[in-house]
Amino acid sequence: MWGETVWLAEISVSGFRNLAEQGLEFDPRSNIIFGPNGSGKTNLLEAITVLASGRSFRTIQDDQLLGFEAPHFRIAGKARSSKDKEWSARVYFSPAERKHYFFDRREIAKRSLYAGWLPVFVFLLDDRRIVAGPPAYRRAFIDEAVAKLSHAYRWMLSEFRKLLAHRNALLRRPGGDDELSVWDKRLAELAGEIRERRLEYWQNFNGHFQQMSRRFLPADEIRLEYLPNVGGKENYLEVLARSREAERQVGYTRRGPHRDDFRILLNSRPLRIFGSYGEHRLAALALALAEAQTALAAGRRPIYLMDDVAAELDNDNTHLLFDLIRSKGQLFYASAHPPALEGRRFHVRQGKIRPV
Repeated sequence: MWGETVWLAEISVSGFRNLAEQGLEFDPRSNIIFGPNGSGKTNLLEAITVLASGRSFRTIQDDQLLGFEAPHFRIAGKARSSKDKEWSARVYFSPAERKHYFFDRREIAKRSLYAGWLPVFVFLLDDRRIVAGPPAYRRAFIDEAVAKLSHAYRWMLSEFRKLLAHRNALLRRPGGDDELSVWDKRLAELAGEIRERRLEYWQNFNGHFQQMSRRFLPADEIRLEYLPNVGGKENYLEVLARSREAERQVGYTRRGPHRDDFRILLNSRPLRIFGSYGEHRLAALALALAEAQTALAAGRRPIYLMDDVAAELDNDNTHLLFDLIRSKGQLFYASAHPPALEGRRFHVRQGKIRPV
């Protein structure tokens, strides 16, 4: 699916949120989803995200995704390419079982192996958390961006978190220095690989962000700055050894890539602190577009899921947004007031979606 024009061609849903059991066929370029607030527009975008990644962008609690009195939910879909290839996928969940993932009729054991088969990029109306929120949001943004381009990185993150949890448990036990030293070595090796992958991605991503930010904030000097918790010249294994006694006191690992952050500087001042509401929104939009452009440059055609993103943009920025994504991916745009864009239109009312 790399280096090809790939799009989501079909989806069918049952038991998901308020959506009626139904199947839909999509346009390869542009799909406009409109209807009253609360009708289910965002739920369709969420269903596409679950199909593509195995996880919602709203909650980590799968039982919250079940429709009223639904015993389970099922989301299935097909993607097609310009080279006449076709892929099928399915996600199934019931409270009595774990979630099941299927790709081309084969069950996939873990979400980490399933996620990312379809490169979706979610744009929300007021998702300023990545700019104005705590560091965890920015780490999650970078980690998911890298993982969309590398299953190996997703595996590394999963293994690192397991090792970190085990080390934290050891820190809370008396003694055990020899065992800690063994786990420290494994943790340091994996931390080095994670840092290398992040920085490799960052070099490409930063250039795309500069391009996007110059378009949306042309009058300002804006730049990104990566803030590693452990510097490049520091040996992480030595850092862990030096920090051990202090970390025993608190019962968790305080140093490492799980504490990295980045910041946006606007005219040399932290945007998170000094930026306006509007500047936060435009910077968040530039970050999301830069992520999609980085994937496009790596050979993955983005699928844009936009939830009323243009509602608070002025006309110039709205036109700029749609000009940037036109012909560069497949668009799903949900709004109570649909924009004047060409494409297939779907009307949503009380969970029923109808092509118009």
